[in-house]
Amino acid sequence: MSRLDEYSKFDRIDSDTDDCESAVDDHDHNDDDGGGGGAPAVRNGVRETPMHACAAPSVDVPSRGGTTTKHPTIADRYVFSHGGRKVYEWEQSLDEVNMYIDAPMDQLPNRNPASYIVVDIATNGLRVGLRGGDRYFIDEETYDKVKVKESSWYLDKEEGVIAIVLSKCHRGQTWEGVLCGHRVDAGGGVEGDCDGRISSTDDKNHHRVGGGGIRESIDPLTKREMQRALMLERFQEENPGFDFRDATFNGEVPDPRTFMGGVGYNNL
Repeated sequence: MSRLDEYSKFDRIDSDTDDCESAVDDHDHNDDDGGGGGAPAVRNGVRETPMHACAAPSVDVPSRGGTTTKHPTIADRYVFSHGGRKVYEWEQSLDEVNMYIDAPMDQLPNRNPASYIVVDIATNGLRVGLRGGDRYFIDEETYDKVKVKESSWYLDKEEGVIAIVLSKCHRGQTWEGVLCGHRVDAGGGVEGDCDGRISSTDDKNHHRVGGGGIRESIDPLTKREMQRALMLERFQEENPGFDFRDATFNGEVPDPRTFMGGVGYNNL
């Protein structure tokens, strides 16, 4: 599995897939390698290594650990870091998860630099790398299912950022991280594993990493802030004549996906 201590190079990291509506998607990258131990296949100019459905990491759990913190200046945006180095920034709405990765502009040509970047969005996974690189920088399972055809990416050359837009399969779902191994725990009960199943054996303030590894979660208040932002967005959408920007909740913040019969889909 992925090693976060390799994030310092842009040709590093790893995941799996599924589909929002069916078991297989045209964009799925969960290829069958036949179980053989031969050389990795080459795809989109990047040599692939066999992918695992969130298998247990081969290294100690702490090496996969990172921190998710609030962005210092942008509201409702978060920064995932490892070893003091920013890996990516991200934010979410009822419909989408937006991910921002610093692009290695010094490694890209001035002409058509985006053509040298590989971004492979699948229903349950995300890959990001450089064409011709020996490994992907990101190759991980996403926190929840993605609508591939409604997702996209682009290179902002002025900002030097790869912007990835992941369309949520389940509208209103609170993503606790972009990638399966990087999600945070609500700190208030059991946590689902990478394919959404609930494990009653997970500790209250921990979550699963891969196929059974447990690591400590970040501040549980982060989950509350995420849900609060999505609930206010939902209230604003359902009641356009009111201003909910400064609204607060007494007690537990409701689940924006299921509250009062569930979030509507008529605005998609």
